[in-house]
Amino acid sequence: MAATVLLVDDSVTQSFALKLTLSRAGFRVLTASDGHTALKTMGSEKPDVVVADVIMPAMDGYELCRRIKANPDSAQTPVILISGLGETEDQNWRQHAGADMYVGKSADANKLLQAVKEVLERGSETGSAHS
Repeated sequence: MAATVLLVDDSVTQSFALKLTLSRAGFRVLTASDGHTALKTMGSEKPDVVVADVIMPAMDGYELCRRIKANPDSAQTPVILISGLGETEDQNWRQHAGADMYVGKSADANKLLQAVKEVLERGSETGSAHS
């Protein structure tokens, strides 16, 4: 069975492009346009990895990540934050929020695919990946 990615981004254009890239690579992709919807989705679906934009209204990616990591049911789910902000600033926030990885939005699609595959491999090596 294909690994499931929950993609959280308020930009319809960005979300469409990333969903297409991930789907073509063989992933099952669920989408949410904000953090609250993502958390509701996680209540009924168990994604193998969450890819979340940092800048979103109402609940930013950092807060979404903190909530995912604070919930015992989802704490082991890898979170990749994506953002167009400065990489140094985001790296510091990423660590504070508990994200597993950061990918700049300026990076090509292959960089995101590599990041998704890497966190899934880490999870399968430690036995914490969902199946």
